[in-house]
Amino acid sequence: MLDLALSLAAAGVPVFPCRPENKRPFTSSGFKAASVFPHVLRRWWSDWPDALVGMPTGERTNVWVLDMDSYKGATEADLPHSLPPTRTVRTRSGGRHFYFRHVGLGNSPGRLPASWDVRGQGGFVLVPGNPGYTLEHDLPPAEAPEWLLAMVRPKPYAPRPGQPYQPQTHDAYVASAVSRELDLLSRCPAGSRGYQLNTSAFRLGTLLGAGALDRSEAETGLWDAATSCGLVAADGERACRNAIRRGLDAGTKQPRSLPEREPAVNDATQRSIKAMMRKRRPAA
Repeated sequence: MLDLALSLAAAGVPVFPCRPENKRPFTSSGFKAASVFPHVLRRWWSDWPDALVGMPTGERTNVWVLDMDSYKGATEADLPHSLPPTRTVRTRSGGRHFYFRHVGLGNSPGRLPASWDVRGQGGFVLVPGNPGYTLEHDLPPAEAPEWLLAMVRPKPYAPRPGQPYQPQTHDAYVASAVSRELDLLSRCPAGSRGYQLNTSAFRLGTLLGAGALDRSEAETGLWDAATSCGLVAADGERACRNAIRRGLDAGTKQPRSLPEREPAVNDATQRSIKAMMRKRRPAA
C-alpha cells in the first residue's frame, strides 16, 4: 500500500490512508490531509501499515466519480443512456467507479436512480490497486455527457404551492435563523454532533417548507458546518449526507410560520445579509 501511495504521489496525485474495515480516513482531517510528500506518506503507513489508499475527488485531482453500487442492485441499465468510455474501476463489492473530469459538482446524487452515488468536491474514493479495487478500463477521465450532468446536478428549487420564495421579504429573519443553526453545528462538541446535525437540518427544513430558503443553500451550509466540527471525518460522508437529507425532508413537512413583518434593518445590515446569503449559495 505504501508503494501504491508513493507511485501516485510521484505522479502528482494527493493520497491519504483509510481504514481497511470501513474505508474511513485515518487522518483527523480526512481527505483534506491528502499529500504528495513522500516523508508524510511514509510516516502514515508506518503508523498504519494496513491502511488503504484514498484519493480526494474534485478540484485537487480534477475528477468526479460516478459510483454504481451493484450489491444494492444497481446496473448500468438503470440509466437512460449508455455511459461514454472512460476510466473505470471495479470495486471490492462488485460495483464500479466511473471517472469523469471535474465540472464543479459536489457529492449530491441529484436525480440518479437508487444505489447510484457521486463523489465530487468534498468527497474521496479508494484507488485501484487497493485490495478488491481493479482498473477495468485504463482510459483518461472523459467529459461527462450533458444528460448525465442534468441528472446529477441538484434539482432547481421549486416553491411549494401557495408558499412563494420570499428572499426580499424575510432576508433578515431567514439569515439570522440559518446563521444560528450553522454556528451551533460548527462549534458543537464531540458526543452531540450527530444530534445537532439532525436538529439543525430539521429546523432549516421548516424554512424550506415555508418557501423562505433554497434547499441547495441549506445543504451546502449544513455540510460545511458538519465538516468544520469534525462530524464528516468521524461518521463518514454518506452518513452525514443522509442525515442532512432526512432532516431537511422532515422539516419541510412542518413549514415554519414566518413573521408577518420583517424587522426593520438599516441599509448596511441588509447588504451584509444579502452578501452572507450569496456566499452560502453554491455556484451554478
